[in-house]
Amino acid sequence: MRHNDAALWAGDRIGLIGGTFDPPHTGHVAMAQTARRSLGLDRVLFSVAPRPPHKQGEPTSPLEHRVRMVEIAIEHEDGLAVTHIEDEHEVSYTVDMLRACRTRTRADIYFILGADSLVELGTWKEPGEILRLATLVVFPRGEIVSRLDVEGPAALVMFELPRIDVSSTGVRASLAAGRDAIDALPAGVAAYALEHGLYRAA
Repeated sequence: MRHNDAALWAGDRIGLIGGTFDPPHTGHVAMAQTARRSLGLDRVLFSVAPRPPHKQGEPTSPLEHRVRMVEIAIEHEDGLAVTHIEDEHEVSYTVDMLRACRTRTRADIYFILGADSLVELGTWKEPGEILRLATLVVFPRGEIVSRLDVEGPAALVMFELPRIDVSSTGVRASLAAGRDAIDALPAGVAAYALEHGLYRAA
């Protein structure tokens, strides 16, 4: 389903998980499905950032490969889909994505993120507006202590499990070193990355 399909935005409670997804790993899928089932979300939409502001200047796999890997990662997962709502954004800011979502749905929006992102939220563009537009759904990451350093009211859902210890950075390093990362990647993603020569050592 594309972002202009009404069915993608229908319902009362929609989850969103954004990121570079370079590559998408099992933790991303676990977060999405746990939130969907526990919170009774109609669906969870993955938004692949074309130009993430925190990674400008860093090498990033082409958008079409990252989108395709997400599609492969969730193709057998009920209630998960990809939105292309950020495709035309010059820079991929979360607040702009949430505003674009609000123009397409009147559903309650649940923005899913890890504790590491929550800690950095105060440095993002218009963090107070992010809190106004969505309920934050936070999952633990490693030894990071969840902390929200943004003034104003906020609605948060904090999960204790699953603890997401896998990272895309670690997966890329493993694949570049020729190590098997199959346990960290949904079925088919590693094969796609290998087929298209992604994450090879320089």
